[in-house]
Amino acid sequence: MTKYLTFSDLDDHLLKQYRKAIALAFPEIIINSQITKKYWDRLEKYFPQTQLFIVSEDNNLIGFMNAIPVFWDQPLIDLPNEGWDWLVKKGINDFENKVSPNSLGGLQIIVTKEYLGKGYSKLLIAKGKNVRENLGFKNFIIPIRPILKHKYPEMKMKEYMSLRENNIIMDPWIRTHIKSGAKIIKVCKNSMNVTGEINFWEGLLKNKIRKSGTYKVEGALNLVTINLEDNYGEYREENIWINYT
Repeated sequence: MTKYLTFSDLDDHLLKQYRKAIALAFPEIIINSQITKKYWDRLEKYFPQTQLFIVSEDNNLIGFMNAIPVFWDQPLIDLPNEGWDWLVKKGINDFENKVSPNSLGGLQIIVTKEYLGKGYSKLLIAKGKNVRENLGFKNFIIPIRPILKHKYPEMKMKEYMSLRENNIIMDPWIRTHIKSGAKIIKVCKNSMNVTGEINFWEGLLKNKIRKSGTYKVEGALNLVTINLEDNYGEYREENIWINYT
């Protein structure tokens, strides 16, 4: 027997499990996103009703979906290349400027390790579609982060999307969304952006950087560009805009 909760319903035990699940789900480079650090607290404060959690009968976290209401009245093909970062900022700024939302934006779906492979991600997608419908919104837009892309950091996302295994889409997360009824809109080429000085990147690489160029960082979907002379590095992660109607 499971139950569904919103962020406002979480007790300290579930809140601790939620924080831990986020930390375990993403590589260090994503945890260091400046957008996450600046806006995540406000996401939970402003939109507790669109943060949905599946909880077991013995009060343990199974999985969750973080989503944000946002206003978008342009063609979906024109959604910004800044993808995930834009979605967080736009939803927060819309709320603070009293702009009424008309779309739901999906930020992440995470299932805890003990419950992986049991269909809970599909349940959370379905719940997200229900939230969109209950709010009276037309679209449920998501800049998805394919789960196997980190194995191919040199490959462009457009090429990665075309990879097939036994004549089906290779990436399980893209496949899950397509099977759940999503339509692919386009690649967002700078969906998650992380910048920093050389010592920051040396910490992530766990190695001394001795020349400018591109570097592989653990868990990153794309390569990091390092400019040693300018004491600067930048990560531009490609995601894929999808939509449920």
